[in-house]
This record gives sequence, C-alpha cells and structure tokens, in this order.
Amino acid sequence: MKIFKWLFNRFFVVSLVIILQIAFILLLFIYGSVTSIFVQIAASVIGLIMLVHILTTDIMPEQKLLWGVLLVAFPVAGIGLYFMLGDAMWTRRTKERMRRSFFKQAPTVNACTDLPEKYSGQIDYLVQVAGTAAYRGCATQYFPSGKEYLASLLSDLEAAEKYVFMEFFIVEEGRMLNPILDILEKKIGQGVEVRFMYDDIGSVRKVPAGFYKKLRKRGLNCVKFNRYTPFVTNLHNNRDHRKIVVIDGKIAYTGGFNLADEYINEAGRNYYWKDTGVRIEGNAVGEFAELFLQLNEMTVKKENLDFADYIDRTPVDKGEDGIIVPFGTGPRFFYKTPVASEAFLNMINEAEREIVITTPYLILDYSLNRALCLAVLRGVDVKVVIPDVPDKKTVYLMTKNNAEYLYDRGVSVYRSTGAFLHAKSIMVDGEAAILGTINFDFRSFLHHFENGVFMYKTKAVEALRADVESLCVKENEFGEDVRSNAVGRMLYALVKIFIPLF
Repeated sequence: MKIFKWLFNRFFVVSLVIILQIAFILLLFIYGSVTSIFVQIAASVIGLIMLVHILTTDIMPEQKLLWGVLLVAFPVAGIGLYFMLGDAMWTRRTKERMRRSFFKQAPTVNACTDLPEKYSGQIDYLVQVAGTAAYRGCATQYFPSGKEYLASLLSDLEAAEKYVFMEFFIVEEGRMLNPILDILEKKIGQGVEVRFMYDDIGSVRKVPAGFYKKLRKRGLNCVKFNRYTPFVTNLHNNRDHRKIVVIDGKIAYTGGFNLADEYINEAGRNYYWKDTGVRIEGNAVGEFAELFLQLNEMTVKKENLDFADYIDRTPVDKGEDGIIVPFGTGPRFFYKTPVASEAFLNMINEAEREIVITTPYLILDYSLNRALCLAVLRGVDVKVVIPDVPDKKTVYLMTKNNAEYLYDRGVSVYRSTGAFLHAKSIMVDGEAAILGTINFDFRSFLHHFENGVFMYKTKAVEALRADVESLCVKENEFGEDVRSNAVGRMLYALVKIFIPLF
C-alpha cells in the first residue's frame, strides 16, 4: 500500500515527467549531433560562446571548471544540461517585480555607531552587499530545542495585534503546525493581517497540492513559492529555504526550525532532532519583514504593497548592548555575490582563538575548506559538529568525507550523539556568530533563498556558546570513526564532481 502511495504522489509523478523530458531533450541533441554535421558545428559554436560567458562570469571556480569540461568534452549534452541546471532563467516580468521589491525601501544606512573594529569589516560587507543595516539595543533569545521555540512562538502569536508574516521551507499538519493555524485563524477574526508562504518542493511530500487553498479558506493570505510544475526548468533549483516569522514588526523568529513534527520531536522517530533558533525583539525586526515582503510580492504578483507600512526602524533599547545584522541571500541576479559563503569566510578569517560550526550538511567549496585549514595553521581551535544520525544517506556520506578531509588537517570533528543535528551556525571566539537557515553546502550558497543574522555579544550568542560547548565534549568526538570505507570514498569521489551543479 505504501509503495502505491509513494508511486502516485505528486512529487514522484512530476519528477518522473521532468526526468523523461530531460532524457528526450538530451537524446534529441545527441542524435542530431551524430546524424548532422550542421548540428555538430552549431553545437560547437554555441558551446564556445557559452564557455566564454561562463569563464567571464563571477561564479565559483568549481562551477567554471565543471561546465568547461562538459562543454568541451560533450558540447551537445553540455549545452542541454546548462539550460537545465545553469543560472536560473527567471522571466523578465518576475525579474522586474523582484527588482522593484528589492529596491522599494530606500537603501538603509548603518543604524549603529561605535562598531567593534574586529568585526566592522564583516558588518560593512553585509550592509553593502545585502542591503541591510546594523542595530544595537535589540533583545535576543536563543532556543536550543524545538519545543522551547514553539512555546515562545505560540505565546507571541496570541499577543499579535497588527500583522503576522510566516515563511517556511517545510510545512506539515500535526502537533506543531495545527496549534499555530488555530491561533492565526482566531487572530484573523480579531482583525490581524496574516500572510503565510511556504516552498512548494520543500512541502510537496508533506501536504497536498491544494493545501494553500485550505489555508485561504481559514482566512490566511497564503501562497506557495515557486510551484513545482511538470516542465523542465532550472527555476526548480531556486527554493525558498528561509524560516521567518514577523509579528507586528516588533518580534521576529528565525533558525533551523520548519513547521513539522520532527522539529519538536513528535514525529515518532527513533532518534532526537537537534535544532536551534533565535527570537529578536526591536527595530532589527524590520529587516526580516522586508525579506518576507520581497519574496511574497514576487510570488503574489497582483499586489504593490508599501513596505513602510510594515517596518519601523525607530531606535529602541531592549536592554542589550550587542549588535545585530539580519541579512538575506539567494541565487544570482537577485544577489550579485554569494553572500552566505563570503560572510562565513569573513568570520573564519576574523577568528583569533576559536571557530565552532554546527551544520547538518558539510559540503564546502575550496575557499571555505582552505580558510578553515589556514585558521588551524595560525593556531585557531577549529571545531565542526555534524549529525550522528543521517537523514539523507548520500548527503551524509559527503558530509563525513568532507569532515574527514578537515580532520586530517587538524580540525576537531564532533557528532551530536544519538541525534540528527539540523542546527546551522558559526561562532567565532565565543563573541560573534551567524545563525539562521544557511547550510554549509552549495545549495545554500548558490541556489536557495536563505536568511541569517550576524550577532555580536548578544545574549543569544552567550546561550549559543553554552549549547555548543555541551556538544563539543570528549565523548562526542568522531576521531578516527569519521573515516569512510573504500567504497564510501569511491562513491564520494564520483558524486563530488557534480556537486556544484545541484
């Protein structure tokens, strides 16, 4: 019975149709190149033009090398693959809407003065490339588990007076989502505006295709981001992986938590799901509201909201002197540079004593791998915490092989014993951290819309430090156990070649 349910669910059917289209297109190209000299010449010319374009484009070297090899060795198939997996070809109308959304707010200025010299470069970088600002005086609260996160979120939703924005990669009806929806429906009846957005592929195996219509019937202004349609398009690669809640422009939540029962350990799994998040109160919340409105407006397409109606950047004092810089990142065109990976590089290069990374997926490019190794060589204690239990076996194989590479170069590797670790953070010298939705992999760096928050000497950073210290203990060290067997290394070597494409 389960196999029939799996075979006929929307994800499987749509994916099968797309795979068949890809196979047909490739066969058509290959057959044409074999049977016609004109197709071969045309493919060579087009491939050369594309190769020049790729080599002169500001993308990761790993991508340039792989596309270069494919276009030179297999020009016909390479052209077909590039149109399917290369830079997303958003429609002109969508680009225009996104451009208007991104620049609807006047460029924000740095809301902080007296910035710490050590991290001023990182802050300036985020302000310039992500269009954000730095804030002082906001309150922060760190959540080391989903149940604590949910309890706080439900309480804040009950107190909402003006509006609620919610944006998630995964939603699934159950013990986490249902109480939230009940509160939202009640608040709508009290005149609160509720906007809800979820990613279609992220939720495709969790909720039915018309789930957003069900939420609309309950009064929620709900949309699906980037619908998963049975047509070949590289737009399917660009997912909304953000997790954002904004309440009245005063309170925001972000982190690794989605709205499904595994995130509160109520899904009946035989292992613990370890995740983290942060609650922010103060004028920095306006940046989260703007991130939500940008993608929401691009998706809705029929509205032209005034962002200023939802954002208040008036200075506040919530009793904390730390600095907060919320930021977003995403695929090319919308973001001209890989904000997340470059922000991580800045953190690594600023470290003097210690770097601690928590991530479910460890699939790094050359620059980040090299930066971590150089940090070890200059005497920095580098620690990486990865899951003890896999959620995706192939990805876990790649994670362990990358961890083995770092281990051999002096990085201490730890596992979240008996748990799948879904937390995403990097902390430097126990005083500065980035926490959010960003995995340490190519998908988060290149393809997904993501969000994070840089924090310096906030209460959330103090709590994060205590949490990671509890993970980085002797009994959790991988040590020699991090090594894969010969078969695992061989599979990783084959898969690694194509990682930058996906």
